Amino acid sequence: MPDGTAFNPGVFFVKTWRLKNIGTCTWTTDYKLVFTGGDPMGSVVSVPLPRNVAPEQTVDISVNLLSPPFAGNYRGSWMLQNPSGKLFGTGDLSTDPIWVAIKVNKTSLEGTAYDMFANVCTAEWSSGKGRLPCPGSDGDSQGFVLRIFNPKLEDGSIVSLPGLLTAPQNVTDGYIQGVYPPFFVQPGDRFQALVNCEGGATSCLVLFRLDYQIGDGPIFGFWRIGEVYDGSYFQTSVDLSPFGGQEVKFVLQVQAFGSASGDRALWVAPRIVRTPPPSPTPSATP
Repeated sequence: MPDGTAFNPGVFFVKTWRLKNIGTCTWTTDYKLVFTGGDPMGSVVSVPLPRNVAPEQTVDISVNLLSPPFAGNYRGSWMLQNPSGKLFGTGDLSTDPIWVAIKVNKTSLEGTAYDMFANVCTAEWSSGKGRLPCPGSDGDSQGFVLRIFNPKLEDGSIVSLPGLLTAPQNVTDGYIQGVYPPFFVQPGDRFQALVNCEGGATSCLVLFRLDYQIGDGPIFGFWRIGEVYDGSYFQTSVDLSPFGGQEVKFVLQVQAFGSASGDRALWVAPRIVRTPPPSPTPSATP
């Protein structure tokens, strides 16, 4: 995947580096490739070496990545880390990182089959105190949901996509959830969103959840991720194919870890995306 490769938003890809050990120590599988800065592109923060690498040997290391949802140029830096935690890389002093650099062609919500931002108030929002108004009131201790245009992310950037600001009930382990109307899922549909704490909400520590309900049955968990205010965000693309051919009520939920004071959780551009089937290949009869 050469530097500068162009992607559409929300595309999974694999970056592979081939590294040569020019030192005198064997790199064991206790060594890791770790993310050190720039754009994480939805990645894990570390990848263990797949095998031992003796001096003068090479190794291929791959990382699964996801192109960001906004147009622009992106670069993420990575370095090796030994078992004692010391980072090292390339160059004469072994201090230079390796990197992945891509271009996202466009900021686009094309392919959206259901926009959870636009339909936020068709959902039934509630917390431990019961039904909540939509939109709510900022600072309501019972929990609230608000539409936010040009939301500010944890890294300080302001994005041009719309978002939902959700705050759980301000009690220990409080929560807020929105149950959306039934949606008919087709195979290949995906739930996509960028999730993080709102910029400036430094005490935020929450669990983002995508749950589901079939008919009037119980609500079950489907996807979740914990988020702490650390200056970064997470871009998710969840395959909904297990629900293909069914009507499903999807549920956005945010839970506090302990105290909910200061928890302000952002769902940026939450939506269900549908990829159209490929066009049939023309054929001709001889």
